[in-house]
Amino acid sequence: MNRRDFIKSSTALTLPVILQSCDWKISNTDHFDIKVHSNAKIGHFTFEKSQLPRGGTIHTDILIVGGGLSGIAAAYKLRDKDILLLELSDHAGGSSSAGEDLGLAFSMGAHYDLSYPGTYGEEVLAMLENLGVISYQPWKKTWTFTDRQHIVPNRRKNRCFDHGEYRDDVLEEGKEKEIFQELILPYGEKMTLPSRLIHEEYQPLNNISFLDFLNSRMKLSEHFVRCLDYNMRDDYGGTTEQVSALAGIHYFICRPYYTEIIDLFSPPEGNNYFVKKILAQVPSTALKLNSLVKAINPVKYGFEAEVLDVAKGEIYTVKANKVIYAGQKHAVKHVFSADANLFSNNRYAPWLVVNIILKNELEGLGYWQNEIISPDPTFLGFVDSNMQHPIKQDLRVLTAYYCLPENMRDYLMHVETNKRKIAHATITRIEEYMGVPIASLVRSIHMKPMGHAMPIPVPGYLFRDANDYRSNKNLVYAGVDNGRLPLLFDALDSGLTAARLLYS
Repeated sequence: MNRRDFIKSSTALTLPVILQSCDWKISNTDHFDIKVHSNAKIGHFTFEKSQLPRGGTIHTDILIVGGGLSGIAAAYKLRDKDILLLELSDHAGGSSSAGEDLGLAFSMGAHYDLSYPGTYGEEVLAMLENLGVISYQPWKKTWTFTDRQHIVPNRRKNRCFDHGEYRDDVLEEGKEKEIFQELILPYGEKMTLPSRLIHEEYQPLNNISFLDFLNSRMKLSEHFVRCLDYNMRDDYGGTTEQVSALAGIHYFICRPYYTEIIDLFSPPEGNNYFVKKILAQVPSTALKLNSLVKAINPVKYGFEAEVLDVAKGEIYTVKANKVIYAGQKHAVKHVFSADANLFSNNRYAPWLVVNIILKNELEGLGYWQNEIISPDPTFLGFVDSNMQHPIKQDLRVLTAYYCLPENMRDYLMHVETNKRKIAHATITRIEEYMGVPIASLVRSIHMKPMGHAMPIPVPGYLFRDANDYRSNKNLVYAGVDNGRLPLLFDALDSGLTAARLLYS
């Protein structure tokens, strides 16, 4: 079957995958297993259930809640002290987690980072250098990655598929793109990371939407806005109308994309590479998995935390002098209600990651990131492991991403029930992009729903650090959902900053 005939025969999927009620034709001869990785139901169940068996008590000086990048960065900073880091999952990483199947590692969240200009924050750069992750290139005034095998070749980085047509970039070449670039280029080196260091001259851009900023300075076509919306969803979980002008400008100009080739670093396990590097320097006894913090109560000597041991199904107590809360802030209303108001305006993007492991029998090398703009704006495309090192000759992983509107968050609770429909819809979307059938090649599928995958940097969100208003000086907050951009560098900086703040 040629590509044109295949496209004609493909089912048009125009609604978000979770919401489609039409009955996809699902084969009774499916040869692949599907596994869903989610802690959502555990969290909902335990916050509602009041009576559980009681366990023992653990004493520590510093309790760190949450094993994502910010939590483990705080643990790294405090690794020589008496610390205990609690994480709900059976692995650390949060939205930078990874999976493994059939001898392959694959990302189940954030999957890359880019080389860092010398203008970026010194503390995170020093941390990554000490970990052996980056080194300085004085001739380029740039920090890049030492493990060069994981740099994606520039010529194979990405390709965009827009309503049936291919091009090199999401933003189509032409006069409109030229005007847009001329508009944002002057902001240059002032759009740094961590975001808390952005020059105060530009901070008023945090108060208006990216769409309003652009509309006041150039004429926008519907097509160009649709492409910009794709970029904003991809990194920020929202549209140009939802994110602030500062966030939007930062996306396009925080590195010299238009004047230099920027190294793109993407190991098979994605940003879990950084997680493993950091945890290798943290005492193993300091990390306790399968632990859900239900409540943190101030007491005379410090804090008492009620923690659910998920494996044992019992509650134990942690007594600590100080606390770093690096968990998702939507749970603060349950865990530490005194500060719930500090995060009441946070908005989060729900995501669904679908890893498809298949026989590597497709023709050609392909592209690392395959961006798809279609009638379903929730489907962002997929990453192809064939562009990552090491390449496993007989198998290939296609990692597809869905970014859902906030009002669809509850549908992620039903991924287990709908997993086979979701799998077939995702395979169909990828087949439309590739122009050839791939369903017969699939070996297994893994899905990870994340109801609060990233904070959306809406107008007024950035620079609103809850630590300036917290009710207890010995409990500090870390994480990108504390007035930060949802980026790796900001996540690491927030953890280091929280650790330092405990002793300021």
